[in-house]
Amino acid sequence: SASTSACKLLRNQPQMLLAVYSAPAAALHSGRLHVVLGGSVLPHPAKADKGGEDAFLFDDKRCLFGVADGVGGSAKNGVDPGAFSREMLERCHQAAACGVADALPDALRLASECPLSGGGGSSTLVLGQLEEGTSTLRLLNLGDSGAMVLRPAMREVSGTDAKQLWPRVVLRTQEQTHGWNWPYQTRARTFDAVGKEVDEVSTAVREGDIVLAASDGVFDNLFEDALQFLVAERLDALRDPDPLAAQAAADALAQNIAAQAKAIGGMRDLKTPFSEAAQEEGRSHKGGKVDDVAVVCGVVRSGARPPLRLGHNFGGAPCVSEERPVVTHSGAFVPPGERTRDAAPAVGERTRDA
Repeated sequence: SASTSACKLLRNQPQMLLAVYSAPAAALHSGRLHVVLGGSVLPHPAKADKGGEDAFLFDDKRCLFGVADGVGGSAKNGVDPGAFSREMLERCHQAAACGVADALPDALRLASECPLSGGGGSSTLVLGQLEEGTSTLRLLNLGDSGAMVLRPAMREVSGTDAKQLWPRVVLRTQEQTHGWNWPYQTRARTFDAVGKEVDEVSTAVREGDIVLAASDGVFDNLFEDALQFLVAERLDALRDPDPLAAQAAADALAQNIAAQAKAIGGMRDLKTPFSEAAQEEGRSHKGGKVDDVAVVCGVVRSGARPPLRLGHNFGGAPCVSEERPVVTHSGAFVPPGERTRDAAPAVGERTRDA
C-alpha cells in the first residue's frame, strides 16, 4: 500500500528527513507567502533533568510547526510522557518531510499508521502549516495546547488621538477537555486514531500575520490580552524589511512568552486563566500553574527569506540548526504490517495532567 511504501521510505532514509536545508537563491527570494519561525521550551523545574515533558518543532522550509505536551498523569504508569511527546512530534515531522503526504492531515495519518517505539504515554498535540503556494494556514489540535493567529491593525490609544498597531486575534483553537486540568489526549495504544480526534481548522493568512502555537504552560498562565501585548512589543522587528531581523524577532518573541509564562506559573498572588478555570469548576487554586512551557512563534512574510532552519527538542534539549544534518533520535518508521504490541500498561483515556 502507499502508506507501507512511505513507512519504508522513512525507515530507509532517516538522515534525509531531518537534514537542514540550503535552498537555492531563487527559493529564498520568492514572492510567495512563507512563515519565519522561532521557538522556545522551558521544562518544569522538577523535570528539567530529563528535558521536561513538552515538545516543540518548527521547520522553515515547509512552513511547519507543532507543540506536544506529554500528559504528566501518565508517568504513574512508569513511562516518560516527555519521551512520548517528542517521539510523536518527530514522527509527524518525518511524515510531513518524506514527500508522500500532500497535506497536513495526510502527514498525521501517515505518522499514526506507523507504531511508536516507546513504552507508552499520552500527549496533547497541535500542528500547523502554511500550505505551499497558498495563503491557507491549516491547524490540527487535540487537547489543551493551542494555536492563535494575530493580525496587526491600527487601534486608537485610549485617552489620546494617537493610533498604534495592535495584534487583534483573528483565530484561536478551542481547548478540548473532559474537565478542569483534564485534556483530551492521544495515547501510544490509540495513536492510529488521532486523525479522527483532532479539530481541523484553517484560515487565509495575510502578510504580517503572527502565528503562535503553545502548550497549556502558556495558556494556563497568560491571558489573551497579555499575549497580544507581548506580540505588540515585537511588531516593528517582526515587520523589519531585513529577514534576519524578523527571524531574530521571532526567536525573541518565543523566548519572551516562555519566560513570562514560567514566571507567572510560580506566582500565587494574581489571577490567571488556570485559577479562573478552577474557580468555574468549584475548585480552589490561587495564582499560576508551574508547568513545562513550549511555544513556537512565526510571522507571515513574502520576498527574501532568512536561512531556513529546523528547530526541535527531539533529543531532550532544544536544537536549532542551519547547516549540519540532524540524525533522528527515535529511530525510523516501521511498516504497519510489522507492528508490535505496546508492552506498557494501558494509559487511561482520561489521564489527568500533573
